[in-house]
Amino acid sequence: MGEEANVLHLPVRLTTDDSPEVNMEKINRLALEPLKEEDIFAFSGNCSNDRLDSYFTRMDPVTTLRNYAEDLKNGVSLQEGHNIFTNPYGRSYDGVLVPATDNGDDFNSVRGSWYIIRDITLNGNQTNDTIRAIKGGVIRDMSVGFGGQKMWYQCGSCGKDLFDWECPHIPGLEDEEGRISFAWVADARLREVSTVYKGSTPGAYIDKARQYVDQKELPEDKIVKLEQRFQTRFERGDTTIFMPKREENQTMNLLEQIRQALSKGELEKRAVYEVLSGEGEVFRQPEDVQLRNELGDAATVEGIKQLKREAEQGRQYFVDTVDEAVKARVRAHGDAFNEDNYRQMLTCSADLNYIKEEIETYNRLAKDSLTPGRQTERDDPGRHEEADDVVVSETFKGEDK
Repeated sequence: MGEEANVLHLPVRLTTDDSPEVNMEKINRLALEPLKEEDIFAFSGNCSNDRLDSYFTRMDPVTTLRNYAEDLKNGVSLQEGHNIFTNPYGRSYDGVLVPATDNGDDFNSVRGSWYIIRDITLNGNQTNDTIRAIKGGVIRDMSVGFGGQKMWYQCGSCGKDLFDWECPHIPGLEDEEGRISFAWVADARLREVSTVYKGSTPGAYIDKARQYVDQKELPEDKIVKLEQRFQTRFERGDTTIFMPKREENQTMNLLEQIRQALSKGELEKRAVYEVLSGEGEVFRQPEDVQLRNELGDAATVEGIKQLKREAEQGRQYFVDTVDEAVKARVRAHGDAFNEDNYRQMLTCSADLNYIKEEIETYNRLAKDSLTPGRQTERDDPGRHEEADDVVVSETFKGEDK
């Protein structure tokens, strides 16, 4: 998914570690000047796990949760509301992956530790006020911001990349087995952790759902489900909803459905291009728009067929006109010129008016029995008497004789 940022809300069990047990050595690894215990406020909590959340996402414990623990050790910013354009007001200094067998629960989790420096003002807020809000239980929810070049969503139903063209599933909707689909967040890195009022849904697979809605591939009841679950709104078009039908006891993957729909004329290729453009490819280039504008009413199947017929007729007319011009010059000049070169010259010019003028000129010359240029008598090889000069029209200036 590239560098696209995603955020997930996870309720965090905050516990204050305002005690001598705080590991100042780990904290001071991140500080330019050594801090003392009285300078900081520390707290910890479980910031992520591999349980199915309300957005039908699960963090992969083998890759993502291990990455989170490593990132927390290296120091991840503590932000407010995922606003990465402001200074962080705290930072993590430790993280550990807690296996299900060790935490007494049926899920794996990541426990992080953070510290806030006392008695300073950041982004217009005093850190002492934030510390009091955490201690008093006012601030108790956190949200993780994640992403990374290697991150991807693995479909929990088919195991394929959720954004692979062959994966037809959307988290939150039933798959072909009647199970609710979800997505594993695989190989993600922790960008930052924020204290929030409420977290956000990962935008990536919401975009996939929106593309399906735009293509008219989801019935209304499923669209409503997605809107209610993810608290978003999908714009509907005015055309009939397309939903490929499935034969009894037969399943089709999405690629087969699209091919069938295209062959039946139930789906426009343009709609397919629009979905693919969300993955980085732009199929509706400006030239495409210009072409449609240029064609106007002819931008239909029958209109294009008619244009092709007319174009073929035009090409044949052009060829016939060139042939007529060549014949006219043969009548006027005999074999005194290169017929192939002349034909090629006329063909490259592609100017019918010019070719028609050539026909008129040489037809007139042939009719008047005029021969351009000079000539000698052929019956007497020793005779070099020049014939009378012939006045040639401007048409022949610059041409080979």
